[in-house]
Amino acid sequence: MPIKKILKIAGIILLVIFVLFVGLLIISDSLSRASNDNAGYGEPGVSTKGVFRSGAPSASQSSYSEEYALDSDMAAPKAAPGVTAEIDKKIIKTGNLSLKVEKAETAAESVTNIAKLNKGEVSDSSFSESGAGVKSGYITIRVPYDSFDKAFAEIKKVATQVVSETSNAQDITAEYIDLEARLKNTQAEEASFVAILSRSGKIEDVLAVTREVARVRGEIEQLQGQMRYLNSQTDMSTITTQISEDVEIAAVSQDWRPWEKVKLSVKQLLANGQGFIDGLIGFIIVVLPMLVIYGLIIWLVYWIVKKIYRRFRP
Repeated sequence: MPIKKILKIAGIILLVIFVLFVGLLIISDSLSRASNDNAGYGEPGVSTKGVFRSGAPSASQSSYSEEYALDSDMAAPKAAPGVTAEIDKKIIKTGNLSLKVEKAETAAESVTNIAKLNKGEVSDSSFSESGAGVKSGYITIRVPYDSFDKAFAEIKKVATQVVSETSNAQDITAEYIDLEARLKNTQAEEASFVAILSRSGKIEDVLAVTREVARVRGEIEQLQGQMRYLNSQTDMSTITTQISEDVEIAAVSQDWRPWEKVKLSVKQLLANGQGFIDGLIGFIIVVLPMLVIYGLIIWLVYWIVKKIYRRFRP
């Protein structure tokens, strides 16, 4: 078959596929528009949101789905046109400091006092002392958001040297607004279900609505918990301070006990001597007799081999 004929057939096939593809796109677009037009059952302004999230509605569910749609539309809050609600920014502020101080205990007390003076509190602290007698640790405080910069600057004055300092401000306003909108919508949904539940109806309908009320109530409590947590993080800012003492040439440490060291050394000497004597006794009783026996066996084998060799030697 000539190549031109093959290319002509391939071009016709591609053209047919393209025409079919365009036709399918036009048909699917028409069907989607028709479904959107019929979504309100021919009644403009009426929401048809069902009670259940998935699955086809049963006969018992369809009896109250339209009632719920009307109630949800009436219960949903509507903003007045041209009015924008003023929203406070939600920002989480955190700070970290690494300080060198003369005395860790004194510095920790100063940081605690700074927190109290700024209407804050100490949330966590931990200190330890190394073998060289140098104390180090950290202390974490929480202060109101407006007092963060003031407390941060006051804490730095406690140090003899500020090794490092970092501060971070995370804006969570969008996340908080989203939670707030979801909470309002869910509360409106709950009010609609409660309104339906107060009406007389079939037992199946009452049980179905009761389940939906329980589900929506769980979502509301979860959203409220998330909002409370974000409020606690934005209302109070966190400052974590790492504190370590400057190394000093000090006198004899209080933990130094030479007599205790002498006793430990004598005890170690006695233990080593006891181990040496135990090893010597084991060598004499166990190892030495075995060496004698092995030596006799080797000498006997050597003597026999020597005799045989002399007898058969030419």
